[in-house]
Amino acid sequence: MNKLAVVFFACVTHFLLVKFGSQFLVPFGYASVIWPAAGIALGLYLLKGWPILVGVFISLLFSLSQDPLITSLPVEAAYALALLSTVQLVVSRRLVLLFSQVPIRISVPYEIIKFLLLTGPVATFVTSTLMYCILSYFLVLPQQTLLYIGVTKWVGDSLSIVLLTPVFLFLYPNIFVKKARKAAAAIITSLLSFSLICFVYYVSNHDYERDQKQQFVNGTASFVEQINSTQSTIKLYLKALEAYFQASEQVNQQEFSAFTSIIQNTSVKVRAIGWIPLVTEQGRPQFESSMKTLYSDNKGIKQLTSTGFQAAPNQPYYLPIYFTSPLQDNQSVIGLDVSTHPIAGKSIKQAIASQDFAVTDIFALVQQQDKKDGVVVYYPIFKKGQAANLDSLLGLVEVVLELKLLLDPMYTSNEEAVFTYQISFGEGNVFTHPYYIDEHFITHHVKFALFDKQGVIKFSSTDSFAVSLINWVDFIIVLVGCLLGVICVMFVFFIVSFNASLEKKVKASTQELTEKNSELILANDAKNLFLANVSHEYRTPLNAIVGFTELATKETEDQVALDYLARISDASAILLSTVNDVLDFSKMQAGQLDLDSKVFKPEEVTSSVIGMLSHLAAEKSIKIEFTHDEQYTARVEGDELRFKQILINLLNNALKFTPKGSIQIDCKCIEQDDGYKVLTIKVIDTGIGIKAEDQQRLFNAFAQAQSSTTRKYGGTGLGLSIVKQLCRLMQGEITVESQEGVGSEFTVVLKLKGVTELQAALAHHEAEVVQQVYDYENMKVLVVEDNKINQIVVQKHLRNLGLGCDFANDGQQALNYLKLQKPDLILMDLQMPVMDGFTASKHIKNDENLKHISIVILSASVGKEEKQQAALLGIEDFIHKPYQQSDLERVLAKYAN
Repeated sequence: MNKLAVVFFACVTHFLLVKFGSQFLVPFGYASVIWPAAGIALGLYLLKGWPILVGVFISLLFSLSQDPLITSLPVEAAYALALLSTVQLVVSRRLVLLFSQVPIRISVPYEIIKFLLLTGPVATFVTSTLMYCILSYFLVLPQQTLLYIGVTKWVGDSLSIVLLTPVFLFLYPNIFVKKARKAAAAIITSLLSFSLICFVYYVSNHDYERDQKQQFVNGTASFVEQINSTQSTIKLYLKALEAYFQASEQVNQQEFSAFTSIIQNTSVKVRAIGWIPLVTEQGRPQFESSMKTLYSDNKGIKQLTSTGFQAAPNQPYYLPIYFTSPLQDNQSVIGLDVSTHPIAGKSIKQAIASQDFAVTDIFALVQQQDKKDGVVVYYPIFKKGQAANLDSLLGLVEVVLELKLLLDPMYTSNEEAVFTYQISFGEGNVFTHPYYIDEHFITHHVKFALFDKQGVIKFSSTDSFAVSLINWVDFIIVLVGCLLGVICVMFVFFIVSFNASLEKKVKASTQELTEKNSELILANDAKNLFLANVSHEYRTPLNAIVGFTELATKETEDQVALDYLARISDASAILLSTVNDVLDFSKMQAGQLDLDSKVFKPEEVTSSVIGMLSHLAAEKSIKIEFTHDEQYTARVEGDELRFKQILINLLNNALKFTPKGSIQIDCKCIEQDDGYKVLTIKVIDTGIGIKAEDQQRLFNAFAQAQSSTTRKYGGTGLGLSIVKQLCRLMQGEITVESQEGVGSEFTVVLKLKGVTELQAALAHHEAEVVQQVYDYENMKVLVVEDNKINQIVVQKHLRNLGLGCDFANDGQQALNYLKLQKPDLILMDLQMPVMDGFTASKHIKNDENLKHISIVILSASVGKEEKQQAALLGIEDFIHKPYQQSDLERVLAKYAN
C-alpha cells in the first residue's frame, strides 16, 4: 500500500470512528468514554508510521468543522484540538521507545504493564491536561464541568488504547511486540473486554441521563403549573368584573378601584385592570364630558398614532379606556380608543366575535414604551338576557400584563438554578428569559393554551444544573472494567506462552469441565424455572375449566350433561393434582415450601379423601376399609392441606396400582409428653407390588418402579417424592414394604402439635361461623383481573352468591376506578399488564382514603415470595386459582360485616 493510500485509509477509518464515538458524547460534548478512534489510530500509527498522522489530522479537521460545539469556538481552537489529538500518537510512540526495551516480551508481565501504562494513561494524561487548558481558555463553563470533560477524554482514550492498540500489534509483524503464538485468543479477549465495558457504561450512563432528564422535567413542572394557575386567576378577574358590570348600571372610578382591589390576588403581578365601555358617535359628547369631570386634565377620546396621541376622528363607535386600576401608574391610557390600536384592535375584534377571552400579541405598552413585553387580555361584556352582538355590547374588561413582571416571581420561586425558559404563542410572539440558551445540555418543552392562542414553553438547562449531569460513578466502572480487561488479556498471554502440548490438554480439560458444569447449572435452573412457569400457566386456564364446570353443574339438570361435567371435574382434579405436584416440587427444590398452621381433625380429613376417591375405587370394584383408634378423632394443629395431600397421593397410588382386591387404611394417634401427637397412617393394598431393587429409588423425583409403569398407569413420578418431603417438614418419615404380585404397605409417621380444649372450642366456633349464611347484597366488590374468561367465572360465582361486581383489567385501571368509587372488597390478580397486582395494592395501602378497603389476592401465583409480599402489605387472604365457589364464599363470609 503506497503512502497516499495509507493516508486516505487512515482518514476515512478515523472519520468513521469519530462519528461512532460522537454518538456517546457526555452531555457537555467535546469528549466521550467510548472513543475507539484513539486506540485504533495509535495501533495503525505504530504499524504504518507518519502517513497515519496525516490522515488522522485531516479527519480531525473535517470532523471538527462539522461539530456545532467546535464551530462556536474560534478557528484556532479547532486547529489546536486537532493538532493535540494527533500529537498524542507521537507522544505515545516516543514514550515506548524511550522507556521500554522493544520488542516487548508478552510472557513478562512487567513489560506488558509498562507498555500499556506508557501508551495509555501516561501519554493521554498529558494531552487531556492540555485539552482542559484550551477549553478553559475558550469556554465559559464551571471548572468542575471542564474537569469532567478533561477526565472523560483521558479515560476514553486510555481505555481505547489499552484494549484496542495491542490488537493491531498482534495482527502484523512490527518492532514493538514479539510475535505471539495463538494471538487470536488475546485479540478476542481484548475486543470482548472493550465491548463489554462499553456496553456496561452505555447502559449505566443511559439510565443516569434518563433520571437526570426526568429530574429536569420535574424541576420545570411547578413553573408550568403556576403559569396555568395564573391564567385561571386572570380569567376569574375578568369573569368577576363581568358579573359586577352586569349587576350595576352605574359604576364610578372609586367603586371600580375598590372592587378590583378585592378580587386581585397579590401573588399574580398585573400591570393594570381596566374597563372599556362601548361609546357610540351620538354618545361621545356626553362621555367626554363625564371624562373631563372625572379626570380634570383629560381631553376626550384619543387614538395612538406614529406621532403620539391624537383626538379620535368621528366613527360609528369607540372603545375608550374609562377606568383603570391602579390609576396613578396607568392614567396616560385613559380615553385611548383601543379599537383603533394596531395590535390591541385585532384582539378586541376576536374577543367580541368569539364572545370569549382574547390575548394580544406582545407589544410595547403605552404606559411603558421602552419595553416590549406587554400583553393585554380582553373579555367582552354583553347586556344580560340579550343576544351577544355589537348592539348588546356593554364594553370590555381588560387585564394588562408585563411578562417580565408577571413571570419573574414564578421563576425565582422555582428551581432558578435548574432551567431558563422561552415562551412563544400565536404567530411571532416570543418572550425569552435573559439567560436562555437554546439546546443547552438538557431541553424540554411543554405545549399549553394561552387564552385564545396556542403556546409553547421551551426549557433549557443552566450551567449550575449541568454540574448534576457529571457522573463520576460510571468512570469508576470503566476504570475497574479496564483493569479487569487488562488482567484478562495478560492471563491469556501467560496461557498461550506455556508448552503447546500441556496447554492443549489443560485447555481441553478446563473447557470440558466448564461446559459440563455450566450445562448442569443451566439445566437445573431451567428445570426449576420451567416447572414454576408451567405450573402457573396451567393454573390460569384450569381455573376457567374448574369454574365453568362447577357453574354448569349448578345450572343444568340434564343427566347426560351432568355425567359429562362430572368426568370433566374428575379429569380437572387429576390435572390439578399433577400441577400441584409440579409446583410443590419446584418450591421444594427452591427451598420455598412452608407449612401453614390450622386446627383440624385427622379422622375427618381422611374420611374426606376416601370420599373424594371413592368413585375410582367403585369403577374397579375395590373395597376401601378405614380403621382408626379413638385418639385419631381428636384435633391437632398443622397444615391440613399438606396432610390431605399426603393422603391423596398415597390412596391415589394404591388405587392406581391395584387392579382388584382391597385397600386398607389403618390410622393410630399417640399423645406424647411434650404436647405433640404422633400419627401413624398405614395404606395397605393388594396391588402389583414393587421389586426390592426398585424400592430404593421409589421416593426419588421423576422415578417410578419401572419405566413401563408410566406408560401403563400414568403419573409424573413426583407424588411419593413430594410425600417424603412433606413428611420431613412435619418431623416424620415414610417407609414402604412390598412384595411383587402381592401388594404394598406404605407407612407414614407424622408429628403434629396437640390442641387444648379451648383451642378446639375456638376452632369449632370458627367452623360454625363459616357455615353461617350471610347477606352479601350490599357489598360492593371490585375484581382486578386481566383474563376475560376468568372475569366471567368470578362474575358468575358472585352472582350465585347474590353479588354483583365491577371489573378493572389491570392495576392502573383499578386505581382510576378507586378515584370515583369505594368498594368494600377488592379481589386482586397479581400478574397483569400495565401495572401488576402488588404495585396497585401498595398504592392502595399507602393512600389514606383507600387503605381501609380489604384486599384478597385472587391469583395463580402461590409461591412463598408472593405470600411474603402480601404480608408486608397487610393482606391476609389468598384465593388460589383454580378455585371453587365455596372458596369465594369463605372469604366473603369473613368480610361480610
